[in-house]
Amino acid sequence: MRKELIFQNSMKISSCLLATAFSALVSPAFAADAQVNGKDNVSVHETLQSKTVTGVVVDAAGVPVIGANVIVKGTTVGTITDFDGNYSLEVPENAVLQISYIGYLTEEVTVGNKSSINVTLKEDSQALDELVVVGYGTMRKSDVTGSIATAKGEELVKQQSFSALDNLRGKVSGVNIFSNSSQPGAYNNRVIIRGMATINSSSDPLYVVDGVVMENFALVNPNDIESMEVLKDASAAAIYGARGANGVIMVTTKRGKKDGEGISVSYQGSVSVSSMARKMKTLNAQEWCDAFMIGLENENKYQGTNWSLNRTDWFNDPVYFDSNGNPLYDTDWQDEATRNAVSHNHQLNIQQAGKNSSMGAFLNFTDQEGIVNNTYNKRLNAKMTYDADPTKWLSTSVNVMVNHTWGRYTPEDTGGQDARRTMIEMLPWLPVYEPNTGKYTTSTSSTINEVLGFEGMSNPVFILNEQKRMKYNTQIFGNAALTFHLLEGLDLKTQFGMDFHNIDYRGYSSKELNNISMPNGWAEFNNEQTMYWQEETYLTYNKTWEEHRLNAMAGLSWQERTYRYNKSYTEGFFDDFFEDNNMGLGTLPSSPESSWNRWAMNSYFLRFAYTYKDRYSATVTGRVDGSSKFGANNKYAFFPSAGLAWNVSQEDFLKDNNYISNLKLHTSFGLTGNSEIDPYKSLGLVSASTTLFNGARVPSLYVNNMPNPDLKWEKTAQFDAGFNLGLFQNRLNFDVSYYLKNTTDLLLDCPVPHSTGYSTIFKNIGSVRNQGVDIMVNATPIQGEFTWNSTLNLNFNKNEITKLGDTDADIYMDDWVNGGTILRVGESMGSFYGVVREGIWTVEDYEAGKCEKTQIGHARRSESKEILGKGLPDWTGSWINNFSYKGFDLTVDFQFVWGVDAWQRFMHSTYDRFGITNGLKNILYDAYDGTNPETMQQMIYLANSGHKGGDTTSDSQWICNGSYLRLNMLQLGYTFDSSIAKKIGLSGLRVYASGNNLFLITASDFLGYDPESTSSTSKFGQNMTFFSYPRARTFTFGVNVTF
Repeated sequence: MRKELIFQNSMKISSCLLATAFSALVSPAFAADAQVNGKDNVSVHETLQSKTVTGVVVDAAGVPVIGANVIVKGTTVGTITDFDGNYSLEVPENAVLQISYIGYLTEEVTVGNKSSINVTLKEDSQALDELVVVGYGTMRKSDVTGSIATAKGEELVKQQSFSALDNLRGKVSGVNIFSNSSQPGAYNNRVIIRGMATINSSSDPLYVVDGVVMENFALVNPNDIESMEVLKDASAAAIYGARGANGVIMVTTKRGKKDGEGISVSYQGSVSVSSMARKMKTLNAQEWCDAFMIGLENENKYQGTNWSLNRTDWFNDPVYFDSNGNPLYDTDWQDEATRNAVSHNHQLNIQQAGKNSSMGAFLNFTDQEGIVNNTYNKRLNAKMTYDADPTKWLSTSVNVMVNHTWGRYTPEDTGGQDARRTMIEMLPWLPVYEPNTGKYTTSTSSTINEVLGFEGMSNPVFILNEQKRMKYNTQIFGNAALTFHLLEGLDLKTQFGMDFHNIDYRGYSSKELNNISMPNGWAEFNNEQTMYWQEETYLTYNKTWEEHRLNAMAGLSWQERTYRYNKSYTEGFFDDFFEDNNMGLGTLPSSPESSWNRWAMNSYFLRFAYTYKDRYSATVTGRVDGSSKFGANNKYAFFPSAGLAWNVSQEDFLKDNNYISNLKLHTSFGLTGNSEIDPYKSLGLVSASTTLFNGARVPSLYVNNMPNPDLKWEKTAQFDAGFNLGLFQNRLNFDVSYYLKNTTDLLLDCPVPHSTGYSTIFKNIGSVRNQGVDIMVNATPIQGEFTWNSTLNLNFNKNEITKLGDTDADIYMDDWVNGGTILRVGESMGSFYGVVREGIWTVEDYEAGKCEKTQIGHARRSESKEILGKGLPDWTGSWINNFSYKGFDLTVDFQFVWGVDAWQRFMHSTYDRFGITNGLKNILYDAYDGTNPETMQQMIYLANSGHKGGDTTSDSQWICNGSYLRLNMLQLGYTFDSSIAKKIGLSGLRVYASGNNLFLITASDFLGYDPESTSSTSKFGQNMTFFSYPRARTFTFGVNVTF
């Protein structure tokens, strides 16, 4: 509540909407009562003389309180204050006015013979002490000893992204959210809280939605979210023990009506138009031909060839070239493969409250088009909640959420000839369709392919139309709880929750797609089902007496998850007509695949939090987890934490300080675990399949890994220390925390003697350290009718591997074209590893005898590999500004990253293999030509059949600075005055227009769509991009209506 009070003027719009909605809802209810109880109510209005009372409502500082409720006590006759705090109300002469507003004490004033009544509202100190969601309950924010960051639902949906995690970006410090793709629904965001601390386990945080662990948070409708709390340190996250090492994101969703009895109905809708924000600068048709001729000239000059330099000898296909060897067509494949995408989002909320119960019904439909042709994702969400207090000793709650998504996508995580690749590599002098046949063009369409041997590919329009990859996901999620009020302050809660997923994938690829599925075509169907359930029962005790406050909790938990997978795949189709609808037509079927696994966990946990004099707070938590995933000798582990806090501003020497409004110091230490590994890693697994023996297929079984009964949890010990400082009546606030995380017992495959019959055993042998600072600065430089609020979020993190087994040997991964990532003691996870490009072999080098003539123009590289950069940033942050003036509001949201690199793997084909594909424009201007020895780009040599080809190797030249500054969102909104809304039958009305990803500032040597991307499925492959889905720029118009 403190935040709502401090920033009341920056929240003018939402306050007026809520108050107006309440007024509109209760007025009809009163009218209905008047009809039923006609005599009593009508007599009041008929027999008592009424008059008009006016006035202004302000706070203690004299600032107008906007949207305050002014009602006649004992009735529902009332109004709300306008943007200047003014009100006007017709009342009986003997009436008593009640004036109320969130965060203030309610005032009562007798009208008497007064016609003008001005009111000054006082702060409600209890309301100001905001509650935050913690594991298994809530706590007063002032009592919390850990690092917890909160983002409110109204701020999360302002961006109107279709992903809740996209909306969370930049709202809290210490949380890095990598939005690696603009493709709707295909690839989830990657989230890292306070650094990456695992090698073989999951690095994802734990998502807890309404008290239940959720597996795929990407499916959640952002409009359903009330708030999100991020538990960053051990004091906050250790209550989740073995699953809390990567941090915990607590999500509270909306429920029934909270502000009085009645029904509230609201609608939010938006329409968006998206297009490519940035294009890669490829050669056009004429430039390609010019570069090709330069390549021939270079080969003749330095490689000893004698190619003809007459264009017509090379470009002699009359279908595509004129008589002078110039191209007849010039196709921009990025334009052909993309579109202006139109998306829309619709949300209907119905919330009801009675005397002892409340209900909520929420329905959402989202249709999101991708900017790449034929990519889309549609989502239908339905959610219902019911909360009741049937007796004084019992409370009940039920929450059910059903999400269904379906969509079509194109792959982004392979090196194959997919559309995202061919929209850059496809030859620009080929049109979409062959002029003489009307068929889609491929790299073999022209007769000159027979001589030059282009890279086998189909044009991207062909791929996007004739390869269909469909994904369907149905989620049923929910929980039911009973809370028994045993004694004053003592509650027993038992809750059952479940999360079920049914995921279908259907795919078909045409038999005509060159270098993809020609000549057989392929069809595939697979199904995944997961079922997770949990049952948790716990006691909570809250007691306040004199200067003491106690919050205690103890409970137990059972969890289980099962997973089933089935796959069918076939090739050999004689025609594309049936696609995947009749897989029996495939003459080359693969053996069907299936798998099943299960894990279970039981836990015991407690928390004890004590506060003395509102100044000194201590919190202790402990959790014992037992998991089926780990070795027989290490099934159970204990995860404790302890935290201390000192509210210095409550001390006598600071209580009346005019400058320091709030000062709180806090520190904590604790242990969390990571259990997110495959269920049977500790066991000796039997590989079961079939093999050909004497011409017949027979079953085969063998043990394929060595068991480890001592396998145990990865553990993270985290120390945290920080302060919260509020200055000048909390108009300037600082939230700063330092953390040190040491993760030990990292799980790695360790070599074993060959005499064992195995190559490795899965063991706990590594460790990694993360240390850094979370900084949030919030300021209100201007407060009044015009308000400016500004928030700066920063996180610095240093990641360092401290141990890798007994010998600390390097672990090399993700190799591609002789370069990849490396895990090395003393270095960051996700370090890029390859050779250094030291320059280009020049004519001068040849003349000095340093190289052979045939080496001129090729890259000069180091003999050994070294670390070239890293994909995880040092600094991430955001700067969000909110302005409001009367009914207008403006949001400007900047996001930035620095201290990071990007590996542009697409330079393999767009630079170093020119001739068989298209390339980037820089080839014509940056390549070595004999006169520019300082350049780092190789001379143009042709990679076509019979030619010398470029020298392609992953090296430092492919790596650039991956830092950026992005205008993430610019939004202008207007909230109509309640009097205007009422004239059209509404309680509240807001319209807005916004733009997302409006500009991006990057390093000059970055040549892709967006530095924040990846083509790797490895957690260490961040910012390693071969080719990516283009990043979108989006313009949105929306409306929020309260009925």
